[in-house]
Amino acid sequence: MAERLKDIRIRTRSVASTKKITRTMELVATSKMKRAQDRVNAASPYQAKLHELLGEVVARAGDVAHPLIAKRDKVSKVAILLVTANRGLCGGYNANAIRTAKRIYKEQQDLGREVSIDVVGKKGMTTLRFQGYKLNRTHLGITDRPALKDAQAIIEPLRDDFLKGQIDELYVVWTHWKSLASQAPKVLRLLPIEAPANESGKARSGDIILDPSPEELLGTLLPMYLTQSMYTFLVEANASEQVARRTAMKSATDNASEMITGLTRKLNRARQAQITQEIAEVVGGAAALE
Repeated sequence: MAERLKDIRIRTRSVASTKKITRTMELVATSKMKRAQDRVNAASPYQAKLHELLGEVVARAGDVAHPLIAKRDKVSKVAILLVTANRGLCGGYNANAIRTAKRIYKEQQDLGREVSIDVVGKKGMTTLRFQGYKLNRTHLGITDRPALKDAQAIIEPLRDDFLKGQIDELYVVWTHWKSLASQAPKVLRLLPIEAPANESGKARSGDIILDPSPEELLGTLLPMYLTQSMYTFLVEANASEQVARRTAMKSATDNASEMITGLTRKLNRARQAQITQEIAEVVGGAAALE
């Protein structure tokens, strides 16, 4: 009985220590989540306006062509860029994104296309390599505070591959931030760039004079749009990761609290049983002496 009580106490202390860790991680994730959400709120309007401006220029450019918006007659080589986290303990965040990328990979292979994979984050790299996938490039140095230089380092090699004809399409898989309560994996064909369509086929706002020419503007706007899109993907993925980690750690903390409550009750019952047994032994011994 004494050994059983000792085991229960040891397990209770162990669960309490784990609870302290998960609670701390929950608080850290909450703090990071707020900052990540601010970055998403700052990047999204700029991305939307840049997308709108790109549509205005393309609408006025007429038949002006640019390599980054030119669709290939035959698509034979496709690249997939998967954005995951460097760390785990965030529920199904990484698994859902990896599952989506694997689905796109299979769909493209079924179409008879050659597929290459670039990965952002250690979790995506280790999982796909373990499952036998051959990775083209990996980017592991992205922190919890993505910067434009990080986006440039990721997207520029893929842009060069597209311009050289080494790939015909680029698909990005990341966790899209819808709101604080909703995040889900999303797939977007980033290359060739598809400008927003106008219902009438004309510009959406009043008379605008483009200076310099549409060709020069596209030469500046399209690389800028690629970089800003990649940056938006990174900040959305990071914000989604922090929300997922906070949710997972809160659930772990709640489960630890329930376990401690159950172990405490179990300990009390065991102590009561021990005391009852000792009283019975004393009474039995006294009766034997009479």
